[in-house]
Amino acid sequence: MKKVVIAGGSGFLGQSLAKSLIAQGYDVVLLGRVQKQNPQQVGRLVPWDGRTVGEWVGELENAKAVFNLAGRSIDCRHTKDNRDLILHSRIDSTRALGKGISSCHTPPPVWLNASTASIYKDIRGQAPAHDESSPGDAVGFLEDVGRAWEKEFFGHQREGIRQVAMRISIILGEEGGAFPVMKRFTQLGLGGTQGPGTQWMSWLHLDDWVEVAKFLMEHPDVSGPVNLASPYPVTNQVFMQEMRKCFAPLGIGFPAPTPGIHLGAFILGTSPELVLKSIKVNPLKIGSSGYNFVYPEISRALSSFTPKK
Repeated sequence: MKKVVIAGGSGFLGQSLAKSLIAQGYDVVLLGRVQKQNPQQVGRLVPWDGRTVGEWVGELENAKAVFNLAGRSIDCRHTKDNRDLILHSRIDSTRALGKGISSCHTPPPVWLNASTASIYKDIRGQAPAHDESSPGDAVGFLEDVGRAWEKEFFGHQREGIRQVAMRISIILGEEGGAFPVMKRFTQLGLGGTQGPGTQWMSWLHLDDWVEVAKFLMEHPDVSGPVNLASPYPVTNQVFMQEMRKCFAPLGIGFPAPTPGIHLGAFILGTSPELVLKSIKVNPLKIGSSGYNFVYPEISRALSSFTPKK
């Protein structure tokens, strides 16, 4: 049986990918910090601490691919302790995988490591979107994390192993991430424009996340940094307008001005930059390699989460 290893595979994105791979006949190994498997999880749990090389390395032998999705959620207050956890959970897990792969006799031919689209500078107005050739030199904590993450990842090169840094944008899915909260707020009449509304939002439907991840695994011509986003980013104003069409009572939604975003982020224990930063990226590599998006446009993507009549 073909085997795929997913570090951090018990989370929202990892489980979505695991379900699809298992349906295709793969043996999916989840590297996780817990010792006992959640009965609702799919995949075969193998414990690891996310920092050191251990018996789990044997699962890398003869695997078709390894995905690294491990890392402390950024949806929290960015205190010093949380910043340390966010950074080191990503660096340590990547370093551990790099050491593990280097010790393999028959390592996986492709290593796909999560990264973030936030490393690109803000774009406002009608300036063209960033593609993979754009400099990742934006200023900020999450931007620093993204650069350090990729530096560690590409520092573990080995001949014959293709490396892909998946610069992930907002993933729209009902099982996790930011979307369920945004949907609930919209249903409560709080789905107005957030902040100035001019900030760009790069996004990707969960179904496309799964298919793009498998596409990258299967296509040996794609390597290096890759933007994972729809080819059609939208401004926050447009995004929330489409949210109201799908989920708001009578299409009504009260706006949240920038000071309100900061206050709400404090109350909810998260970071305001997750809403206010303008991210506009172009998935040039996967588009030019022939990937066809399931949900390229935001209206169709959001409509997929409405009850079928």
